[in-house]
Formats: sequence, C-alpha cells, structure tokens
Amino acid sequence: MRTGSWHHVAEAALLGLLVLPLAASCIGVILPAVGFFPALGGTGLSWQPMRDALATPGLATAITLTLGIALATTALALAASFAVLATFPGTRAGRWIGRACGPIIAVPPSAVAIGILFLLAPSGWFVRLISPWLTGFDRPPAFALVPDPYGGALVFALLAKEIPFLLLVSLAALSSLPARRLIDTGRSLGYGRAATWIYLVLPLVYRRIRLPLAAVMIFALSVIDMPRLLGPSLPPPLAILAVEGFEHAELARRLPAAFLACLQIGATLLALLVWRAGELLAGAVLSMARRRGRRIRQAGVVMVPVALAGLVPPVAAVAGLAAAAIWSVTASWFFPAALPTAYSLRAWGRIDTLAPALANSLGLAVAASLLATGIVLLMAVINDKGKRPLLRLAIYAPLLVPQVSLVLGLQAVLVWFWLDGTWLAMLWIHALFICPFAYLIIAPAAAAMDRRYIAVAASLGAGPGSRYLRWRCRCWHPPSQPRCLSACRCPSPCTCRACLPAADGSQPSRWRRWRSRPAAAARWPG
Repeated sequence: MRTGSWHHVAEAALLGLLVLPLAASCIGVILPAVGFFPALGGTGLSWQPMRDALATPGLATAITLTLGIALATTALALAASFAVLATFPGTRAGRWIGRACGPIIAVPPSAVAIGILFLLAPSGWFVRLISPWLTGFDRPPAFALVPDPYGGALVFALLAKEIPFLLLVSLAALSSLPARRLIDTGRSLGYGRAATWIYLVLPLVYRRIRLPLAAVMIFALSVIDMPRLLGPSLPPPLAILAVEGFEHAELARRLPAAFLACLQIGATLLALLVWRAGELLAGAVLSMARRRGRRIRQAGVVMVPVALAGLVPPVAAVAGLAAAAIWSVTASWFFPAALPTAYSLRAWGRIDTLAPALANSLGLAVAASLLATGIVLLMAVINDKGKRPLLRLAIYAPLLVPQVSLVLGLQAVLVWFWLDGTWLAMLWIHALFICPFAYLIIAPAAAAMDRRYIAVAASLGAGPGSRYLRWRCRCWHPPSQPRCLSACRCPSPCTCRACLPAADGSQPSRWRRWRSRPAAAARWPG
C-alpha cells in the first residue's frame, strides 16, 4: 500500500473512532427527547417529553444556577491564574507553584469535593482549628457552610481544580511568547510591572488559552460528582436533574431527562455567547485604556491580594484531603479537638475488598492512556501531510460538548445494543475524553519539530518505521510520557485534564534540549 493511501485509510479509521461515539450520543439523546423510545412503546415523535421536562419544578432556577456557577468559576479562575502568573514570574515561589499544580489536577473531582466537605463541614477541620479560642464554639455550630443554596461552596471546589489547570496552560502559553522583551518594552515606556502585564503579556496569553478556557466553562456546566456533594439540592443544577431522570426506576422518566440533556447543550451555547460578549467588552475597555495611556498604578496593589486569594482554593483542597486521610485512621475525634484522641486502622483493614475495583481502575487507566497516546501520535503523523480541520474538530468535540449530554446519549445507545457495562465500551469512552487533552499537549511539540531532521534520516537510509520510532517519537517523548502517567492516576473521564501537567513539556527550551538527540544521531549514524 502506498504511503498516501495508508494515510487516507488511517484518517478514515480515526474519523470513524471519534465521530461514531458523537453520532451515537446525538441519536441516544435526541430520539428519546422527541418521544422515540421503542422500549416504552414510543415509536413516533411527540412533544410530550419536552412538556414534561419544562414542567420540572424549579427548572428556571436550576438553569440560572448552572449558568451562574459556570460563569463565576471561569471568570474567577481566569483572574486568579493570571494574577498568580503576573505576581510570581520567574521566582522560586512561581516554580514551586507550577510544580504543585500537577498533583492537584491529578486528583479526581470527587476526592476534592469530599476533602472540601471534610474541611468546611460544621464539625470539619477548619472549625476545629479555630475553636474554641476564636469562635467560642464547644460544640459544632448549627449553621453549615456546605452545601449552600447559592452554589458558593461548589464554585470554591471547582476553583480548586480550575485555577491549577488554567495556570499550567497559561505557563505553557507564556513560554512561547517573548515575555521578557515585552515587559522591558513596557517598563521603558513608563508603565509599571502590573500595567505591562495587563496591556502587553496577558492578552497574548489569553488568545492561546481560549480552548482550555472553554473546556473549563463546559466542565463547570456539566460536572456531576462535585454538585452532588457540595451543590444545592432544591433545585440542583441542570446536569443533576438530567442524571437523576436517567437513574430513576421509572423508565418513562428517561424521556424528559433526554430533553434536559439537550437543554444542557443549549445552556452551554448560551454561556459561551455570554462569555464572548464579556470578552468583547473587556477587550474594548482594555484597548481604550491602552490608547489613552492609562498607567493603572492601582493594579499592582490589587494583583498581589488576588494572587494570594487564588491560592486559597487549591491549598484548601490539599488540606481537605489531609483531613480525609486523618479521618480514615481515626478511632475517636471529639469536637473541638484539632486532632484525634485515638487512632485505628480498622477502616484500612477492608481494603482487600476493594482490590478488584482498584485493579479494574488501574487496568482501565493504563489501557485508555495507551490507546489515546496511539491515536494522538497517529493523528500527528497524518497532520504532517497537511491540515485536517475535520479530524481536529472530531478530536476536540468531546472537549466542547457537555459531558452529561455526551455520556447519557452514549449510555442510551449502548443499552440498546446490550453493550452497557462492558469493559471495551468503558475503554472507548475513557480514551475519547483523554484524546483532546493529549492532542493539546503533543500537537505543539509535533508542530515545532524541525522536518529537516526527518529528511536527514531519510537520506541516511532510514525507513518510514525507523524515522517514526527513532526520530519522531523521541522528539515527542517529553510531553507524551508524563501525560500517560497523569492519565493513569485519574481514570475518570471527568478528570481527564490531569493529562495537562505535561503541557510544559512542549516549551521551546525543553524542545531544544530534547531535539539534540536526533541531531547527534544524524551526525553519527548507527
């Protein structure tokens, strides 16, 4: 088979693997939403599911709550990550913060939510640490910080995940910019450090992180596990309403639940439009201030407190996980003692019962990571032959579609074909969610690779397989290896962004350091 034909066949196969789940998801959501559900006798189209869904008590409040939580989380995470980026540039604290973000991203959202719950509960560790010497409480207070009816605790927990994520993405984007030259230019014109960052550097960083920022908003709109622990319940967010309908024992509830899943897509589009309008407004204000030469000296005073406040949610998540770990070895812990009075490993004695689940999770994570790595590396090779916009759209689609709508649609189709609960189906869905984040990491390294090295290898007699394995893969190795390891740590599709701690692997400095090996091989073949 000729090389060109091989690439066309591989492209068609990848499109099938990526587009087929999306098409199945659309079928599995839209058909029940319009009344087609043969298992219940629904063989025609009907608007009754829509009427039943719109009659859900508190639906308008749920939609408003969902949009408010997503927009607030995205805006606060962006402001905090940019403030940290501009406050600690090139310092030891900044490097430490960058290294600490990876493990926090790798923690599943449900674990973060449980940690926040252990920390902020009425008898949680935070109240214990400040009682009774500050609060005067000798027993747990009657009020509760979590959950709250306005979603504040949920936003706080989401920020614990999104701030490190956006910070790492921003660091990767910053590494591709002449930041030092821009800052020196701004300072030479009489602008302060904060104004220079706001006028010159951060807008360029923002242009490079629009797609991850959209992923943050869509994740906040459709996340399931965190709202169930920390979110309001009367009514819950829209995604929870849809999932509860699918989980209901009465199968007829799945029809309005499918319409709610479609409504989730509409809410996502509305949130993106609102964000785009705010983006245009902020850009106009910033351009006006830049043209008028505003020095905005007060920005430097505000930026440091915002950066320090932005570090609070990730630190609270780590403290909450520590509190959960302490509770796991506690025999007795009476309020308001800061630490347990007696310890026990009784809870850990049951870990053998979890061995099958742990083995399944680990095997699924490794297999999904390897499958996603292979798909992305193959796609990078196909892109060398020319731009493939349709293929890129297909691989990014799981990132830009609400997970609740995508997964519920797939689940409905898998049930129809008796494939639900199978290991192969879970592997496929997990890899589907890992692929876009893996491509976000490996694509810059593939685009930055000097093709002349491949030409040199070909002139020295290296075949296509040798050029791929000994040259391309070794050049792409820095981003791909940490991504695979991070994905193994978090097998849940809701935590696939744990792949992105490797984003800094595509920095130009690291790229130059790693590409020296192929160059040496070119000089000394064999």
